[in-house]
Amino acid sequence: MSYLVIVSNRGPFSFSAEFLKEAKTCLKKGTEPEAPSFGEGGLVQAMAGLLKPGRWDTTWIGASMGDYDIDVARGHYTRLFQRMKKAKYAPDYFPHIEIKRDGRMHFNYKDYDFYMRFVFFDTRHMHSYYSKFANGFLWPLMHLTRPPLFYKKTPVFPRPHFVKNDFVQYTSSGVTFANTIIDETRKSMASGKDGDNIVIWNQDYHLMRIAEVYKALLLEEGISADKRKRIHVGQFIHTPFFNIHEIQGLIREDKRHRVKDQIYDPFGETIESVLQKLTWGMLSNDFIAFHTKEYCDHYLEALQEWFPVEIKIKDRFYEVVHQDSVTTIGAFPIGLDVDHILSEVAEGERLNYEVGGKSLYKQINNDRKAGRYIFGGLERCDYTKGLIARVSIFEHALNKLRALQKDARFYQVTAPSRSDSPDYQKLTAFLEEMVTNTNQKIKNGTIIHMDQGITAPQNYKFMKEIDIMLVTPLEDGMNLVAFEYILSQKYRQPEKRGILVLSTSGASRVLKQKGFGEEDGIVYVDPMRAKAAGEGVVQALIQKRRLSERVISYVETERRVDDWADRNMEAILNCRKTP
Repeated sequence: MSYLVIVSNRGPFSFSAEFLKEAKTCLKKGTEPEAPSFGEGGLVQAMAGLLKPGRWDTTWIGASMGDYDIDVARGHYTRLFQRMKKAKYAPDYFPHIEIKRDGRMHFNYKDYDFYMRFVFFDTRHMHSYYSKFANGFLWPLMHLTRPPLFYKKTPVFPRPHFVKNDFVQYTSSGVTFANTIIDETRKSMASGKDGDNIVIWNQDYHLMRIAEVYKALLLEEGISADKRKRIHVGQFIHTPFFNIHEIQGLIREDKRHRVKDQIYDPFGETIESVLQKLTWGMLSNDFIAFHTKEYCDHYLEALQEWFPVEIKIKDRFYEVVHQDSVTTIGAFPIGLDVDHILSEVAEGERLNYEVGGKSLYKQINNDRKAGRYIFGGLERCDYTKGLIARVSIFEHALNKLRALQKDARFYQVTAPSRSDSPDYQKLTAFLEEMVTNTNQKIKNGTIIHMDQGITAPQNYKFMKEIDIMLVTPLEDGMNLVAFEYILSQKYRQPEKRGILVLSTSGASRVLKQKGFGEEDGIVYVDPMRAKAAGEGVVQALIQKRRLSERVISYVETERRVDDWADRNMEAILNCRKTP
């Protein structure tokens, strides 16, 4: 048995007062509980195959997000979970939690079977490292991949905001995570055999310093060289990676600001020094994966700009030689739960969602009967998603269609996100105002904005009804909506399938690399050029473009998330080399 430790900022499940109260109510009334949602989030879907019995004995470590996580982890609710199991509600309808003798929390729900551990931070620390540094600084900066710099060219893309103390807290959180991983490593070694592998798999931009600290702790804790050989450390970055050439203006701005304000700090940190530390620290991983080759290249260019490293090409991977180590870099575009999505959009499956007390399916169907093209969009509310540009693209497309005596309706679904952030509050207000103003300009309430999102599986069924799907990020690590939309069209008649309008993202890079274009029903656009994008959409409609069987088959067979997870595991296990 091999041991896998998945590490992410947000864990797969949290415990709230409502969740525990529901269990007590069901036991008291003798009624079956309403099954809590688990496995719908993108990261859990990606890890699903690794959380079920099989090759891996898996533990997932994540920061606590629930008010009652610490009480559950300490065993205060063990009797409640035992009673739920005795009543036969768990694990088929309700998670069963068991605290093992070594203190690990065993999570068993439906066919999921793995261990969970929480990392606990106080509210102020979490706000500093997560909300301010990770989301306020790193998130927008990682999306600066090409000119023009978005924070100067678009009305709602914020300037990456750097504060030294937030970086200190970010580093501190990495130390806390690393110590928890060390403890988990010792427990895995104690319960396993000498030949068993241990894989540590860190997820995303929140944890870019963890590998560096973890490797140092292995030495400090006196773990022998033979045992360290069994430990393999990898990281997957789910965002893009910044282009070192495109952020030079930001770095110079930061330096000018410090001179102008006469900031003197003998131990100062700048935007450049912080990015250097993060970029170098990532090399402590044995293997680093990005969605696309372009993101790999951006990371390697940053390394070459700042450090004396040697980069070699080996088969489909890069090898970075640094000091006495080699780190392997590779591109692994993430996939999705293909079979689940196809089951939700099969023939006979219908959208069942209401807006303002009225059936959304009937409203869309009435628009279609009236001869309108059905445009759609589905995103979380984020300034990287190009939502403002999307409204402009639709407006230009609609004007062009009306000139041709045709009409359209645009259904935009926007799920709330990071609503406590001023940047996201500004985006939400700006988007609402733009939708209102655009509707007044083009009349007839042509844009219908649903600002509470549509959860799975209704989101897939919504996409099935859309003729023109607008996926128009300014930049996006992948954007699985593009692939989900392609799958959603599988069971529509070929001549009635929709078209995908797609801008700069991992998805567009993957599909372009595979040779898919307008003949396959994919229209590539630049969201910064809304008029040209809108005209391109109308041209594709006039030419009766439709998603092809070829591109649907590709997504169905080649973009499976379990395959993605397995390929990452194999790469992490097999990549280790010495200079």
